[in-house]
Amino acid sequence: MEQAHTTPETFLGVGYTRDRAGLPLEAVRVPVPRPAADQVLIRVAASSLNPLEYKLADLNFMGRTPPVVLGFDLAGIVVDVGHDVSRVAVGDAVVAMADLNGDGGWAANGGSGGAYAVARQFLTVRKPPSLSFRDAAALPMCFLSAFAGLYGAVQAGDSIYIPGGGGGVGHLAVQMAARALEARMVISSGSRPQSLTLARQSGAHFVFDYRRDDIAAEIAELTNGRGVDLVFDATYSERGFVETAKTVRRGGGWIVLGVGPGKTTRLAETHSPVDAILAERGARQVNVNLLRYFSEPATLDSEARGFLQRGMDLAMEWATRGLVVPHVSQTLDSTAEAISAGLQSLKAGSGALGKVAVIVDHNPAAGKPGDPAI
Repeated sequence: MEQAHTTPETFLGVGYTRDRAGLPLEAVRVPVPRPAADQVLIRVAASSLNPLEYKLADLNFMGRTPPVVLGFDLAGIVVDVGHDVSRVAVGDAVVAMADLNGDGGWAANGGSGGAYAVARQFLTVRKPPSLSFRDAAALPMCFLSAFAGLYGAVQAGDSIYIPGGGGGVGHLAVQMAARALEARMVISSGSRPQSLTLARQSGAHFVFDYRRDDIAAEIAELTNGRGVDLVFDATYSERGFVETAKTVRRGGGWIVLGVGPGKTTRLAETHSPVDAILAERGARQVNVNLLRYFSEPATLDSEARGFLQRGMDLAMEWATRGLVVPHVSQTLDSTAEAISAGLQSLKAGSGALGKVAVIVDHNPAAGKPGDPAI
């Protein structure tokens, strides 16, 4: 049967046109990519904001040659597939994450459609009909970040401290630990009343205000002086790293998202006391860094691909079961101006609660009967 949809040669994306140009982003016309053997071409319906996007615009540390289109979280309709693709088919409604050293799917069209991005088969999964494109697009990067840190690390009955339980990764990590992985005690923290509330709603058993509470002392009291079995720190704050390292029990695990202590600026490495704190406790440090799979391709072996594919599958399963559900506090139309303002808020630390969604197409073609439009 002939497809009703005709893919254009180019589209107007949102990204950067100069190396290290930073914010604001610009509208930029780019070719519609063609899928390689293991890739899926997606007509994008929705995406979301992640700190990675403004960091790439600021530093271009992947060494891309501009123009670069950003927007790595993808939900939409498959319009073409490579010859090795079998997990999804043309016409399917899907959720995916684009390669972090490639182009994303934001469009400068105000939500009127016409953005395209490719994703690899193992990072693409069918969208459940019960999950909207908007909510589905809030999951991939943040869910996989939490999944890579917690899956296999959290055992039923563990205690875990997850600072920033109102953040994009944090609120998903709290849900994952408490509801899907059955941690015995999940502790979180924040500063704004809304963040504290979201952490509690996500399943944290205890939530502290880091501006007011001595969290290390509170955790010591809750754990009879032992400390928690695990910390999962996705706050990307050197000061925060030092404080959370003090809450780990002897022989426990301190799991950090990103390049880790002493390197949070990416421009210069500084001395950090975290290594000494963990060594004194005999605690192990684990760095979770999705970007490494794309900056160091050798790390993306068959085991890593299988693990990430499992994460995408479980993201859909757990969302459908109500175990790990994204909280979308703000929804933007896809324009360079709106996206730039949203990223500037994230960069300033005044970002919205949970996730910020980006509607790229208000009227995507229906993937399956009964699919919610947005």
